[in-house]
Amino acid sequence: MKLNSLEAISSNKSSKRVGRGAGSGTGKTAGKGHKGQKARSGGSIRPGFEGGQMPIQQRLPKFGFSSKVASYKCHIKLRDLEKLDVELIDLEVLKSKKIISNKIKEVKVINGGELTKAVKLKGIKASKTVAELIVKLGGELS
Repeated sequence: MKLNSLEAISSNKSSKRVGRGAGSGTGKTAGKGHKGQKARSGGSIRPGFEGGQMPIQQRLPKFGFSSKVASYKCHIKLRDLEKLDVELIDLEVLKSKKIISNKIKEVKVINGGELTKAVKLKGIKASKTVAELIVKLGGELS
């Protein structure tokens, strides 16, 4: 082992030396191509710039979407019907038992949980499987 055969171990890689003649591989234009904004010093284009066209982040609206319909519709599950001790279930019963809020106008019963007793739904929608189950248990939909 001799001093001239040692290699330096460093975590800092030395920068590419550009513009040092034709034989260096990055001579003349220093790897920047020919002319143009990006070949000049300080010539960089900011992120999102689209050449003067209105950028996408400015063309799109800056606010979210909230459905006006969703504010008065909701789903309840079968387990919510099981908790009720009444036979006829309508919107007023659900509101009084605080299962739905007062602003709700449309309710649909979806599958979730067990139903073991016959119930009558008035003015409440039900999914296909839930409707079959309610009729099978002796309840009815109106």
